[in-house]
Amino acid sequence: MQVRLTFYEAIFGTKKNVPLRYQIRNPRTGRVQLKERDIIIDIPAGIDNNVTFQIDGEGAEGDKGAECGNLLVTPVVEEDPEKKFQRNGTDIHVEVPIPITKAILGGIVDVKTLTGDVTMKIPKGCQPDSKLLLRGRGIQAFQRNTKGDQIVHLKIKIPKHVTPRQEELLHEFEEESEKVKLGFKQRFVKTAKSTLENLFPGDQKDSNETKT
Repeated sequence: MQVRLTFYEAIFGTKKNVPLRYQIRNPRTGRVQLKERDIIIDIPAGIDNNVTFQIDGEGAEGDKGAECGNLLVTPVVEEDPEKKFQRNGTDIHVEVPIPITKAILGGIVDVKTLTGDVTMKIPKGCQPDSKLLLRGRGIQAFQRNTKGDQIVHLKIKIPKHVTPRQEELLHEFEEESEKVKLGFKQRFVKTAKSTLENLFPGDQKDSNETKT
């Protein structure tokens, strides 16, 4: 039989009282009979779609004097209703928006996990679509004593509107960045020249004399 589960029921496990309907053939009359009864199913934590598990003794009645058969249960798991979590096996993926200033300067941010909010450190210089790992914050593996991880996808927010003062500061930032680039190029050329002089002292001397 199939059992519908919510996103969180599949992750944490649950007990469900479900109606079971099945048909059996009466061996004496040959007629098919419809059987109905309610059963309680113990859903293990970490179950997912297309994972069938067995419940012993909850199947159809056997022949006279024989034990009942087993019940095979296949869950149909719904997605997260809030669309915040995306499941991939035992791993959980979540998007966390951060302002561009925090991406540049670093800082801390609150991240929603399956068991509540946690504080995560944002390193300096995060690039668009950077991914950070919260180890062990994923889903309990089905019938195993391990847990997955939570992968945090950083989404950098670009403001659509800025104040005149913010615009002024951004222009200053851009100018300073150009100065840093220029300074780096000059240092690179100077270092390269020094390296060449050390490797080919004679050639560099002759070259200088020729230019003079």
